[in-house]
Amino acid sequence: MNANMEDVVDELNNLFAGSSSTPLSKEVITEMRSILRLHSISPQELFYKWESYCLKMGAEETVMDLETVRSLKRDIQEALERESRGKNHLRNVEKRNVIPATPRGIGNNQDVFGM
Repeated sequence: MNANMEDVVDELNNLFAGSSSTPLSKEVITEMRSILRLHSISPQELFYKWESYCLKMGAEETVMDLETVRSLKRDIQEALERESRGKNHLRNVEKRNVIPATPRGIGNNQDVFGM
């Protein structure tokens, strides 16, 4: 493991294991590093997402284990997909709004007011 990877593991343990003397399991660290890579986020951002997830789930004391980190990963992915769908919907609405109106022909030497 290179120094940068060790730094990430140390930071994850500091953020998520907190005052616990037991570091996170290797499987949990692997899942967390996967989330960091997939979403190009820092360990601190992942911690904020974790805190938000815990509030959303309503659990007072949620334990970071393999099952919960995988649930967090799914939740982050679903939120990203919802955000992406929302942006695509907005783009489609914008495209519909920029279609120019077809100008009407003006005949019989009338101006635009029909005079």
